[in-house]
Parts: sequence; C-alpha cells; structure tokens
Amino acid sequence: MKKIFKPIAVLSFLFMSGTSFAQEGTDMFDLLVDYITEEQSTTLTQLQEDIAKGEKLVSQAETQDKANAKFLSATKKGKQKKAEKKTVEAKSLRIKATKYYEKSYESLFRLYKAVLDEATFTFPADKTSADEYMGTAETNLQEGSALLNPYGKLATKGLETTTYTKLKSDLAASKSKFIDAGTNCYNALKLYASQNAKKEKEDAAEQAAWNQTVQTNTIDGYNRYIARYPNGKYVSEAKRRITALQNAATLKRVTSNNPNEGLAYRIQILADKKKWSAKKLQRLYKGDLTIDEKEVDGYYKYWIGCYRSYNDAQEAEKALNLKQSFIVCFNEGVQIHVTEAQEIESKFTD
Repeated sequence: MKKIFKPIAVLSFLFMSGTSFAQEGTDMFDLLVDYITEEQSTTLTQLQEDIAKGEKLVSQAETQDKANAKFLSATKKGKQKKAEKKTVEAKSLRIKATKYYEKSYESLFRLYKAVLDEATFTFPADKTSADEYMGTAETNLQEGSALLNPYGKLATKGLETTTYTKLKSDLAASKSKFIDAGTNCYNALKLYASQNAKKEKEDAAEQAAWNQTVQTNTIDGYNRYIARYPNGKYVSEAKRRITALQNAATLKRVTSNNPNEGLAYRIQILADKKKWSAKKLQRLYKGDLTIDEKEVDGYYKYWIGCYRSYNDAQEAEKALNLKQSFIVCFNEGVQIHVTEAQEIESKFTD
C-alpha cells in the first residue's frame, strides 16, 4: 500500500490535556495519517474536531458539577430530587459529548477499515490478527452505543428524574468503549505497519542461518535449513548442495581426459556471444590441448584441459598466461561452483 498523505495538525485542545485518552488519541491519529488520502484527511480532521467538542462539553459539565456540589452531596430524598433537577444541564452536556464520541469513533473505524481493506500483508497470521482487532473494534462501538442509547433522546423532564451518578457512570463506560474501538483499530493497522521491519528481521535471521549452514556444509545441515525455511531464499541452492555432497560420497576424481566422468577442473579461455572460428581460436590459444566449444545461456564458451585437482588446474592456467582465462569445474558433466568443487574434493581420500 502506498502512503500518499502525511500527518495533519492535531488539535491542541484535545492533545494538550493531561488525560491518558489524549495520548491514546495521538497514537491513533499519528499512525493513521500516514496511510490516508488527502480527501480522507478532511474526514479525520472533522472527527478530531468533534472529539475536541466532546471534551469541551465534558469540561463544562465538570464546571457545573463544582457549582452544584452542595446539591450533589445531598443525602435526603427531597434534596436528592432537587439535585437531579439542578443537574439537568450538566446531564445534557455529557450526553451531547458522548454523542460526539460515538460519531467520531464510528467515523474513525470507517477510515481504518478503508485503509486495511486495501492492505496486503506479508504475514497471513498478522492479517488474521488484524481482522480480529477490527472485529473487536466493531463490537466495542456497538457496546458503547448500547450504553448511550437510553439517554440519547431524553427530554428535560426525563433528565430531571434520571440519576446523575448512573448517567455519568454509563456515559463514561460508553466513552471508554469508543476509545477501546479506536485502540483496536490502531493495533490492527500497527500490525500492517510492522510488516517491512518484521520481514527484514526474518530475512536477517534466515541469512544468518544460511551462513552457518554453508559453514558446516553437511547434508543434515542443509536439510534442517529447508525444514526451517521451506520457502526460503536458498532452498534451491541447499538442494543442489545436498546433491553435490551425496555425489561426493560415491564419486572419485576424474581418471581420464573425459570431464563428464567424475569431478573435473577445466580452464575456460573464452566466452563470447559470437561463435569463433577455429583459425581465430588458434590465434588465442597456441597450445596442444583440444578446445571444446559449448553454447550456454546465449554464450559460446571454450574450455581446455581436464584436471584432477584445483591446484593442478591453477598451475596449468598460470602457465597459459591468458588475460581472460579462469578455472571452471564439472561434476559428472554438470558445471558447478569452484568453491563447491573444492568442498567435494576435500572429502576425497585418494
């Protein structure tokens, strides 16, 4: 998923408050803004403003609570009834605030869902966990709305008879559910955001495992690598090395001038996309050895000699004094890496 929009300014009223909610909200928005379009950022700005409005209304209600403190502390039945009437405005402010939270977090959920619906996860297990987080977030929203609904349409008369302490408790729980929804959305997107770093870490671990496997260079070691990383970067190479080591157990050094029989080193004197004539090749190499030609991957390659060891081939190559020559190795006629051939050779006893 391409990030196409960078963070917008977050409302100072909301995030300069000392509540834990402020920090959670910052995380929710700071991560999300890296993945939304400019059009979606307008929605994000609006819902942030609505949350700030809700916080302001709660602050106003708390101011009224202080003014009504003597009524709220009343214990006699008659005075409690008067207190409930006196706190109608504070009740109304808290209900309006919670409606803002409901609207805002439902909008936030939709933004997160839109982003995650387009996300391609590297790790399927993380995708499953992200879906679970989003499912929980949706449940949180439903639970928050269920707590708010009984108070949503209360007129003044209904507010006068509603117990303020229960209303505050229910609405605080409602707000908490909405924040939980945002937190779960954030956790879902955080899993997606961590994919690249997680992949780099796993790649580094695989590379370290492979380096160790090559160092020990055993069939069991390569099999363990394949078992641990069945879709790993070096599975094909591991299988090739297993075959080479298995062959090394039965093969002997080449005993004739035929490089297709056993382990043989040769000297490549030329590789060119164009085929060279015999006359032109004679000008390049004036020795007595036969020049073998083979077309490989669009190149004409020319080899001479057939040697039982790398040292023999190296000495022969030095004697040629050709600028572009180098040593190649064949195992039963199949070209392999020189380093691999040396590994096989080290296991010979003859």
